[in-house]
Amino acid sequence: MKVWVYSLSQIVKMPKQFENKLAVMRVRTKFIAPYRKCRYFYLEKKNLKSKRAFKKHVREIAENWPNGTYYLKLSTGKVFARFDWINGKVKKLYKESPATGKIYPICDWIRC
Repeated sequence: MKVWVYSLSQIVKMPKQFENKLAVMRVRTKFIAPYRKCRYFYLEKKNLKSKRAFKKHVREIAENWPNGTYYLKLSTGKVFARFDWINGKVKKLYKESPATGKIYPICDWIRC
């Protein structure tokens, strides 16, 4: 999702939102809770060069995580990425929120 700001003289493209420290949230059957075993997920821009690089980085960090759906949240509370972790692999990287239909900010960095 690209954000544009209109001014009287020109159109300026807003910079992409990037943080290197993301909170990890695990989706349960009736609620979403912080993942206690790994509270933060550290990310660098080089890990966002492609979808494959992102999945590889997640695999290195989350190799012992239980199966389920996880969110990576920004400090503002906005969800940066959502993915399904099954048997040691990222099975699905979500492009948009199933509840709201809004596109996740990770799609500004890589093709989802």
